[in-house]
Amino acid sequence: MNMEKNDDENTLPKATVDKMVSSMLPKNSVVPKESKEIFQNACIYFLNMLTLEANKACEEEKKKTISYEHVYKALKNLGFESYVESCMKEHENYESYIKQKPSKIDKFKDSGLTMEELHSQQIKLFQNAKLQFERSFEDDHYGDNDG
Repeated sequence: MNMEKNDDENTLPKATVDKMVSSMLPKNSVVPKESKEIFQNACIYFLNMLTLEANKACEEEKKKTISYEHVYKALKNLGFESYVESCMKEHENYESYIKQKPSKIDKFKDSGLTMEELHSQQIKLFQNAKLQFERSFEDDHYGDNDG
């Protein structure tokens, strides 16, 4: 594994990796900067390997979009088959969340207004917000002069 600094586009947020590492350890544990770098690079390396393997599975099926099935296959091919079941459960949780989450389109339909009426309301809201902003700007800059 190359331990040199990674390109900006091939990194993970250090705070996120640090938080994940810290959450797995006892409260009084200390992780030196060098160890944090190793965790960071290991995560990036793992994601790169998983992505390449998932892409290979995708290309074998002559598809252009990497699906969750391709990721599962990649996990198996890389020797992480024990993780597939928990990934499948998380995917099911995500799917049920998406089904329960109200869509924005339904929100508009349930309003009882036409798209034109909604658009008109939006324009009025923007105009009112602009007026309030301009008034607060004038009050801040011109209202304090008692001169």
